[in-house]
Amino acid sequence: MAFRPVVTACAGAAAVALAVLPASPASAHGDLGDRPTADRALQVAQSGESKNMRFVDNLQYQGVDAGDDQAGSDIEFLKVGQREFALAGTLRNGLQIVNITDPRNPFIAAVYDCDISQGDVQVWRHDGRVLASYTADGTFGTAGAASKCARDLNLGSSASGTVLVDLTTPSSPQTVSFLPVPRGSHNMTIHPSGDYLYNSNSDLITSTEPSITIYDVREPENPQKVRDYRIPFLPTSLGSESHDVTFNTSGTRAYSAALSQTLVLDTSNPRRPEKISQIKDPAINVVHQSDPVTLTKPNGNKRNVLVITDERAGAAASAECPGGGLHLYDITGAKERDPQKMGTWFIPAIKPQDGTTCTSHVLRIYPQQKMLTIAWYGQGVRVLDISKLATYDGSATDVAIGNGVGMREVGHYVFPDSDTWSFKTNKINRDGSFFGYGNDLVRGFDVYRFNGADLSVPPLEPKSMTASTQQTVDKTLQGLAIIAPALLLAGLVHRRRRKTS
Repeated sequence: MAFRPVVTACAGAAAVALAVLPASPASAHGDLGDRPTADRALQVAQSGESKNMRFVDNLQYQGVDAGDDQAGSDIEFLKVGQREFALAGTLRNGLQIVNITDPRNPFIAAVYDCDISQGDVQVWRHDGRVLASYTADGTFGTAGAASKCARDLNLGSSASGTVLVDLTTPSSPQTVSFLPVPRGSHNMTIHPSGDYLYNSNSDLITSTEPSITIYDVREPENPQKVRDYRIPFLPTSLGSESHDVTFNTSGTRAYSAALSQTLVLDTSNPRRPEKISQIKDPAINVVHQSDPVTLTKPNGNKRNVLVITDERAGAAASAECPGGGLHLYDITGAKERDPQKMGTWFIPAIKPQDGTTCTSHVLRIYPQQKMLTIAWYGQGVRVLDISKLATYDGSATDVAIGNGVGMREVGHYVFPDSDTWSFKTNKINRDGSFFGYGNDLVRGFDVYRFNGADLSVPPLEPKSMTASTQQTVDKTLQGLAIIAPALLLAGLVHRRRRKTS
């Protein structure tokens, strides 16, 4: 149910109080990214509190000492033939490429040695290749400059920006090129065409000319800067820079989560965006992500909703939960130029927090399935049914805890040591069940099973490579099959010579 400020019931009053509780100054992510706030034991916890979910497996990242924080950040997915992979970014532990073909038995297939932070990942296909971007928010530093990606590109410790990687053969990632961004790449977003990248630097110390930098990547080996697209400067805010950008499916719209504002942009010409509207919501402390979803009403009409996440206090340690919530705006038709707030949603965890971060973070929306997955740092991973957003008639004063404003929580899993940055899935079954993947600052790579909660949805299948890309992989494998005997023979001869010398 939804709560309004006039409600006097205990639960409603608590919800409103938490919704307006003042936040501490936002914590800048900084060159090293978010700091873990959960306690790390020698072994990660194997059980926790859950609803309609169970824990399947945990992987510790390669290159990290036993018992150390794993520094997991963003996560994306890739399917090559019948094999499926999760691309798990990290804060300075490289891009971990995890084989999830059998979700019950995941394993690390390769690590792209690129010792940088933020580790935001995007993946797309281009002329028979699979490419990914991997971001450095701030400089590479001494360690980063010593890693493979910097050596391949001849980069020094002062470099900052985004590395492009070829993942056509996921077990053998290859460096392609580098996009220099003096103010760093907190997030990079690929336009649906696969031709342009939009950079978000997320700096809290904002210049008087905040901007989204656009790059042309049609020639991946030779990316070109297109322009700095200026966005509004809010002089009395905590920051005006873009933190993240999300495109609609067609690429005609972009939604910039810009710390103290959300911008709706016309990107019909991705080289020259134009501002359609601006949302300045004083109830949102840190605008972290702004994602659109189109839902169909019973009468067949479409409704466009913008889901804005509040990373309250910028992922600083928390004194209470539920922290920052999800703020919902109707942007259908004429409302795109004058977005109308429909309400705010929080997780059903109203309690003091033990100093670990408690706030909304990375989400993914599955429009056809009318579902949403989200990571909530110390409060683990969450699954939401958003089907009622199509018809909910709300207002800016509506506040929901777990169920209301058109959404309801249908699953969660929380470990004692949860500090989860991102939680997504690449495949949903017809009954709503799926394997979900969490990338955790403390724990590393977690696999969960959501039981479907009696949901009936269209199935979501993982995206496969294009036919031309698969042909490239097949030819590579055929070539290896041809030369493998010769290599093996050469190896045997070499070993014999060493043995007899």
